[in-house]
Amino acid sequence: MVITYIPPKIKASTREIAIQKGKYIVGYMAHYFHEDVQTLKEYPVNLEVQSEETNNTYIIQQDIETKNKWTIFQAGKQIGEIAANRTKKFKLEASIINKEVIKVEAGFKGTGRINKNGVTAVKGLFQHKIKIDTIEELREIDSALLTSIVHVFWCSHTAK
Repeated sequence: MVITYIPPKIKASTREIAIQKGKYIVGYMAHYFHEDVQTLKEYPVNLEVQSEETNNTYIIQQDIETKNKWTIFQAGKQIGEIAANRTKKFKLEASIINKEVIKVEAGFKGTGRINKNGVTAVKGLFQHKIKIDTIEELREIDSALLTSIVHVFWCSHTAK
């Protein structure tokens, strides 16, 4: 399964991002800001995600204090957490209720590994596109939710 999306060029953008699986749109995600972003040095990575596959809506909210943790909500209930680890190699782990942990680890320039066998990569010099090629074990995860986790990885990977 190959999933792609085009990230916004400006971090403060709240435009809707289409998530494609092959040639079909399977969901949308958009950044949202509940704080006064003018006073923040870095923009928080908060997402509203709508899945066309499952008709689920997810909210991914960053902890402003730590900046390395996010909470995943569905229908107002917490269903998971994301934690980033900024050691030698940037790593992100997403724990979702009743699902296998999703681990995304930075690879060579512009690439990342998803649970060791899946891959995510930034394609294109000027028109960036994020590509996600997953493995069989992650096919039970909603494509829109998986994409939003990968998006958190890419947004946080370059943050200090």
